[in-house]
Amino acid sequence: MLPTSVADESDVPPTLVFDQQDGLHVDGIVNLTGDSSFPLTSVEIHVWNISKPDQWDAVNSSPYLDSVVPYSDESSDSTMWSWQHSFELTSVDCTCYVEISVMEHTDLQSFGVVVYVGEEHHRPVLRPSLSTPVHETYSTQIFNSNTFELDYNVLLPTEQVDSFPSTSINILSNVRICPASYGICLDNYTSIDASHVLLENELRVIVDVDANLISDGFYQLQVQVQDDVLRFSNNVTQFIVIDQTMPIVQLNAIDAVDEAGSIVVDIDVDDGYAGSTFVITWSITQPDGTPRAVLDTEILDDSRLEFIPTKSGSYVVNALVRDLGGHLVVVSHNVSVSNIAPNAVLRYDGFLVENGTEITIPKSGDWVFSANESSDTTNDQTTLSYYWFVDGKALLSGKSYLSSSDIQTPDYREIRVEVVDDDGESANISFLVRQQTDSTQTFSDSSLSLGIALFFILSIVVIAVMRQRSSSDGPSGFVKWTERGKEPKN
Repeated sequence: MLPTSVADESDVPPTLVFDQQDGLHVDGIVNLTGDSSFPLTSVEIHVWNISKPDQWDAVNSSPYLDSVVPYSDESSDSTMWSWQHSFELTSVDCTCYVEISVMEHTDLQSFGVVVYVGEEHHRPVLRPSLSTPVHETYSTQIFNSNTFELDYNVLLPTEQVDSFPSTSINILSNVRICPASYGICLDNYTSIDASHVLLENELRVIVDVDANLISDGFYQLQVQVQDDVLRFSNNVTQFIVIDQTMPIVQLNAIDAVDEAGSIVVDIDVDDGYAGSTFVITWSITQPDGTPRAVLDTEILDDSRLEFIPTKSGSYVVNALVRDLGGHLVVVSHNVSVSNIAPNAVLRYDGFLVENGTEITIPKSGDWVFSANESSDTTNDQTTLSYYWFVDGKALLSGKSYLSSSDIQTPDYREIRVEVVDDDGESANISFLVRQQTDSTQTFSDSSLSLGIALFFILSIVVIAVMRQRSSSDGPSGFVKWTERGKEPKN
């Protein structure tokens, strides 16, 4: 394929135009002129002999142009450069291509024109259509119907155009194709049937995909024409994609999960040929019917999605799949999310209060029942609500604890706390309280005092007895009488 301008689409592409048209016929001297949108300070100009199909032979070259003159373009209010260059080719007969290459960029950018020099070795030249944008000409073309069309520009030697009207010129198109899933031909080229229409210098090649039994896939296509005197043009090679069928798409995921559990959705796409690519657009319909887009962090890779539901109910995971041929397939999967009831935990003075127990509390003084250790799933933990009831009547809500100052009534028997999550699920702890009255307190204090007094009196008595016993064992000061014995008197 003959080169043409190639530019970075992100920038304004440089332009260089020739005043001469493709297919110019000259004899000996090639004199070219034109205009450029860039200064042409670093260019090279080459003349290539392309008389033989797909073979380029260098004929002449120059590291600079003969003249470059800047001027102001009033229509665009910008600086332009007019240029001129000549080659002497008196001893050359060829179908030639004059190429101006821009050397200032990493990617070589080139501009050129086909010139018929002399009288011999002239042949048709097949080029991309002038009506096709450059970036489309050199990119892979995608076709999704049972026929596709390719447009080209056909240049014919001057003497042939002068001899025959263009509509009567016999052009034979030769189209070959090979599978190229990975950018190179995986098999030999095979010829396929194609029709064509020639209008002036524009050739349209029409290929029936079904008639040629071409299945979906990547292909490398070669097109060549032959004129009425059996001269072959160059081969134009390009990549195409045939994609007529809808992809087969399936979503795989669990059907049910507990709230705050992870939901992983995998998608399988089969487009029927190697190298096929597709684009997936995910969305999630929440239990209230509101759709939302997925977050970047929820997309694990091109075919997997993971998210954590925040509410119970039915979620619908939707995937819109678009393949290379532009076919759209929408699939969905329902996941039922069940709520988990909260776990109520109640403590009094650090001790766990169980359901149905009886707790003794002072009639006066401060005390606190705390339910702040109650738990739920991570998504509901921060939204738990607390409701306190005394003797079956609602007392207060919003606090995770109940203190003595919250109860204004003097006598009560039952306290209940209810812990509720955002789905309405609840857990309860109900317990009885026994208030320690003042009379009970006084009687207890009196009993304690009496016990202490009795203990003190008993201690005194014991000490006195022990002292009396100790004193009876020592000298008393009284004369002790003894029994007169039977010994003889003196």
